[in-house]
Amino acid sequence: MEHRHLPGLARDVSAIGAGCWTIGGLASNRGVPIGWAGIDPDQAYAALTRAFELGITLYDTADVYGLGESERLLGRLLGQVDRSRIVVSSKVGYFAGTAVHPYQERQLLRQFETTRDNLGTGYLDLYFLHSADFGPADRYLDEAADTLRRLRADGLIRAMGIRAPHEFAEEWATDPSHPQATATARFLYLFNRIRPDVVTVRHNLMSLTYSLAETDIFAFTRKRGVGVLMKQVLGQGLLLGTYSPDAPPLFPPEDHRHADPRFTRPILRIIHDGLTALGHRFGYRPVDLARVALCYALQADPNAVALVGFRNPAQITANLDVLRCPLSPQDIDEIRHLTAPLRVMLAQHTHPPVRGR
Repeated sequence: MEHRHLPGLARDVSAIGAGCWTIGGLASNRGVPIGWAGIDPDQAYAALTRAFELGITLYDTADVYGLGESERLLGRLLGQVDRSRIVVSSKVGYFAGTAVHPYQERQLLRQFETTRDNLGTGYLDLYFLHSADFGPADRYLDEAADTLRRLRADGLIRAMGIRAPHEFAEEWATDPSHPQATATARFLYLFNRIRPDVVTVRHNLMSLTYSLAETDIFAFTRKRGVGVLMKQVLGQGLLLGTYSPDAPPLFPPEDHRHADPRFTRPILRIIHDGLTALGHRFGYRPVDLARVALCYALQADPNAVALVGFRNPAQITANLDVLRCPLSPQDIDEIRHLTAPLRVMLAQHTHPPVRGR
């Protein structure tokens, strides 16, 4: 297992981290589906132990994943291994319980204690402000940030983090004509107010590519010594060719994919067609496409960590086995070229084309 030095945490971790959202199972939060169907807790726990055996040292969860179930499963693993060998990341901000807002100081601290209880640990290595909703006029912004800083000063967390936008170039914030100007400016405002140690961002073959004149999230964080966790590097399975546009999957209401347009016929058709050239060059099997997707994500930044979701030992094993055959820089350039039409089609389907895409 390759290890990388994660800025912000100042610690070496496995280049692949275990993304534990999936193992939380079916759930909803305030009427919003947030879960995953088809999860067997015993298989999920077996996958966690297999991940540890294979050298994964970073595990990312959240209080809202399965409304605590993901944390509790991970807590079983922490009770069986040397805690100092594992980096644990969790999040707060979406689950409010009966409080007015999840970022009220008392509620945040209650959730933090519940997370520690679920995990059976005295401290967290990473703790994220999961949501960018800080109440009307950002009422709870400073309260939430200050609370995490106190936890960090007291040694109860090692580093604090926030989410970055799916699409980001620093220069967009000062371009009023850019459709992402407002979202970019909002992130920069929150970044400067919170001063996170680590950010998490969605990054995969479907993500935008940027011009040399644009400062993407990787360049932005490098300049500031901030770490990056990359999520959805396999596109929640969309990049593995497992979903057919001719038979779109049906998910139960508590599965977040039930309302995700990416799993509908039009987007699945775009993805299917966009992967054709890639499959012709590197292979059409899910394991072939996983190799391409993982290697592509890992080359984005030498210190960024890729989070991989799973539901059983076979999946986590297969995802790590593909890294035994790394791709060359020339392969990565070819992958970027072959998937360019996919990114163009997705951008055109979801929002109007803009400069730099």
